[in-house]
Amino acid sequence: MNIELPTIPAGVLVLLALVAPYAVAALNGWLPFIQKPWQKKAVSVIVSVVLTAAVLAFYYVYTGDVIPQWPVLVLLAIVVAQASYALVTKSTANAVEQATSPTVQLEQRADGTWAAPVDAEQVAELSTQERYPLRGDN
Repeated sequence: MNIELPTIPAGVLVLLALVAPYAVAALNGWLPFIQKPWQKKAVSVIVSVVLTAAVLAFYYVYTGDVIPQWPVLVLLAIVVAQASYALVTKSTANAVEQATSPTVQLEQRADGTWAAPVDAEQVAELSTQERYPLRGDN
């Protein structure tokens, strides 16, 4: 069985898939309902499929040909995007996700620990039960 792929679309797809983890991280940060690991993996696969569709569309507009082995390009995009995240872009993609996340940002304290910024006036207004919800006493 021979699988023949046009070189230019495959090359463009690989280059786009190498930077795809940054798009995935930005989407994971911007979309507040994406919190579970399986949702983040689904976003990664969807981004890879969208990249493949974009490359196939540009190839069709440019040449007028349709690539019959398009499922191979989809698999190529998924594999390259996952490998890029695992081997190259993991730390910086995580930084992009944290920077685009609408959740509370952590600040580094002088002693080197990380904590959420706290408004002392709001904490003073809380009852003991509100401050320590896992404790049994009020």
